[in-house]
Amino acid sequence: MLQSLHVKNLALIDEIEIHFDEHLNILTGETGAGKSIIIGSIESALGKKVSRDMIRPGSSEALIELLFYTEDEEILNDLKQRDLPAEDGMILVRRVISEKRNVNRINDCTVTLKTLQEVSERLMNLHGQQEHQSLLNEKNHKSILDHFLSQNGKQYKKDTKEAFEALQKLLNRRGDFETDEAQRLREMSFLKHEIQEIEDAHPVKNEDELLEETYQKMMHSQEIMEGVKKAYECTGNESEVSVGTLLSSALKEIQGIVNLDSGLTDSYEQLLQAEDIINGFNQQISDYMSLMEFDPQEFSETEDRLNLINGLKEKYGRTIEDVLNYRQQAEEKLLIYEHYEEEKKCLMENISKAEKTFYQAAEKLSKERKKAAKILEQQIFKALSELNFLSVCFQIQVSAAEGVHADGTDKVSFMISTNPGLPVRPVADVASGGELSRIMLAVKSVLADVDRVGTLIFDEIDTGISGETANKVARKMAVIAKDHQVLAITHLPQIAAMADSHYYIEKRADRKKTTTTIQKLTEADSLRELSRMINGDDITEAVLKNSEEMKSLANDAKLY
Repeated sequence: MLQSLHVKNLALIDEIEIHFDEHLNILTGETGAGKSIIIGSIESALGKKVSRDMIRPGSSEALIELLFYTEDEEILNDLKQRDLPAEDGMILVRRVISEKRNVNRINDCTVTLKTLQEVSERLMNLHGQQEHQSLLNEKNHKSILDHFLSQNGKQYKKDTKEAFEALQKLLNRRGDFETDEAQRLREMSFLKHEIQEIEDAHPVKNEDELLEETYQKMMHSQEIMEGVKKAYECTGNESEVSVGTLLSSALKEIQGIVNLDSGLTDSYEQLLQAEDIINGFNQQISDYMSLMEFDPQEFSETEDRLNLINGLKEKYGRTIEDVLNYRQQAEEKLLIYEHYEEEKKCLMENISKAEKTFYQAAEKLSKERKKAAKILEQQIFKALSELNFLSVCFQIQVSAAEGVHADGTDKVSFMISTNPGLPVRPVADVASGGELSRIMLAVKSVLADVDRVGTLIFDEIDTGISGETANKVARKMAVIAKDHQVLAITHLPQIAAMADSHYYIEKRADRKKTTTTIQKLTEADSLRELSRMINGDDITEAVLKNSEEMKSLANDAKLY
């Protein structure tokens, strides 16, 4: 569950920190108070792209932190595999948005945006207007149904994907066998030339790096030699002012007096060590100079070899390893051309086998989808009835799709009729905005346990509803909140009355700035907010009593 939210310098938010509770957390406030900013900050923390314009004016960066707690072993193991261990089940998601770059962290470890999104979707599910609209796209219906697949169904889906990828790999090779005889012979000749060119050069891995180093050394041999000679002159014994000569003189002076004062022993030994180091250095330099002889022929051979290797790299790859891999691939392709008919026959046989494997897996998957569809449509029908859909008919149709895909050969369509006697039609053709939100709520309520997501957020769930329908939606949210933490923004008192924890979002303004704040309401303050939602600012004793009755009825309706 989501333990807390901390936001700093984001849009109208100066700084807020709020702690959430179990079950149903309700957020309310006046229109324009900043409820969308609160939800937007949570979305941003979970990986949604956020504009740098959202950084509060006068600030260099914005901060969003979400603290989760989970006991789900699958989530904890997933984090461990990603080297993001969660101590005592605590997961801190932290996102910093700055003008230069965004930083994403999980448990103090920097992560990519993709990792942030993958981890977050295991922790929280956000249900907003965008999700309502997703019902209009049939492509999403299959994804929703697949959440409800059995373990066998999920395995068949995995098998289908693997079979599809294997089939596509073979089909991509089929183009190699769509050439005429003349073109095949030309290709063979060209491949032989390329292979021979690489073989004649006998390239060795990392040879180019060694050649480049040797070449640069030869190119700058004169400059190197001059520098080495000067260094030798400075440290040797050939000059009265050299380090070696001066060091020898110092040793003689100290040697003559060290017996007179034992306190100079350490200094004397240090000078001896220094002399050894200088002598060792001089010997190395001397050896280096004796070996450092410029050979024009060797230079020419090195230059030619380097040009040859670089020429191969320009043609066949960035590195010698790439060049060698290219030769191997060319040899494999040449072998295919040399045994053209045999290879073609073998490939077509393998394609036929792969197609059979794919269709067998896809058929098994399709059967599991149809089983899941029957169960899911019954449960969604029940949920829709509980959400005040009278005489509703809901069906999930699994039919053959055009072409083949990684997820099988099925097309999944959610069909609905909200009026008695009318045939079912696609959801996109029938449902209004308010109906879409309720249909999606029904879907989410059924899938909540399957998805094993601890926290659900509902935004704009009350779009286009009122009266008894609002009561039904409120009761459905309470059902979900029995086994899940739910955060919901609402304008309806019927839903707000169901709150186990009630938060008020407020916009405050003075001459200098405008800020959005959020605070947890006491029971008395929650009743006053309910009254405001019922009757505006005119809060009378009668309205307060109405709020108390609404709250009491809501508490009685809860199953926890």
